[in-house]
Amino acid sequence: MNENTKEEYRRLAKHFYTKHGIVKPTAKTVCDALKDCAADYRPDYWRRLRTALALAAEESGFYKAADKIKATKNPMTADPKQRKYVKKKQARQKSIKDADEQQLLSYLADKEEITVFAAVTLVRYLGCRPAELRQLKFISSRYINIPSAKKTKDGIRGLDRLFEIENSALFTSLKEHHQRLINAPYADPVRYVQKRLDNLTHKLWPKRKVRPSLYTWRHQLGADLKASDMPPEEIAAIMGHQSVSSVEVYGNPRSAQHSRKYLKPDKGIVRQVQKRNQHRLTKHKDEPITLNNISRWIKQNHHAVRGRPRPDIEPH
Repeated sequence: MNENTKEEYRRLAKHFYTKHGIVKPTAKTVCDALKDCAADYRPDYWRRLRTALALAAEESGFYKAADKIKATKNPMTADPKQRKYVKKKQARQKSIKDADEQQLLSYLADKEEITVFAAVTLVRYLGCRPAELRQLKFISSRYINIPSAKKTKDGIRGLDRLFEIENSALFTSLKEHHQRLINAPYADPVRYVQKRLDNLTHKLWPKRKVRPSLYTWRHQLGADLKASDMPPEEIAAIMGHQSVSSVEVYGNPRSAQHSRKYLKPDKGIVRQVQKRNQHRLTKHKDEPITLNNISRWIKQNHHAVRGRPRPDIEPH
């Protein structure tokens, strides 16, 4: 768990204590409050909340309490009868049309929403996660480093990225936008942007149920890269993934909008991804990397290892 993630968890725990009126946290009060609010959150967010509260207990020296918090089960998912009442996942817009993008950018400029405009521009061109925005590092006059918000100590998840941007005007513009974002007069500029963007898009498109968020531009960049002739290992290196199969979560290539030739991933990082995914990249060069194909390859290899006759599987 990197320091950025820990800091986010500390904020979550502090907000949880305030919201639930917990002045002196104990294992019982925290666990009871966690169970009581399970119906209000999606299971994945509830797990994040549980991890945040366990971390807060550990950092305060209450290790037994932390263990009890970690062992707490979500009553909404633990009971089969309650699962139908689990809060539904909020729909996320994974692509944005040129006309909508220009309308939004013009709206932000007219309203002088400098901080929001800066954050949208950075994600639009770099595809970084919101949690990574403040940590961007501009090196020399052409390189941008993005420390991964998903990186783990064992190196299984997350990947630090290094891009070369030869267009000096674009590099300078992105650097200036980053300065506007990190110097904004808010305790957490990125969280402010996320909430403000949600309010502004609601005013701009009041009848829409699904509207753009910062993640929309990350997914759009993924769609654009998948529609190009860029090798999958380079796409993974740009998006910050150790596995090439992870890029499948991003937008459909049919929703591609722009060329992304200005993004050149570091060759060393690309080699790192190649080495990690050698079994996917060398054995199946002529087949697209899709979840269906990966599933089929696993089934084929499983039957081969076990000495069973391989079932006839139609190619996808």
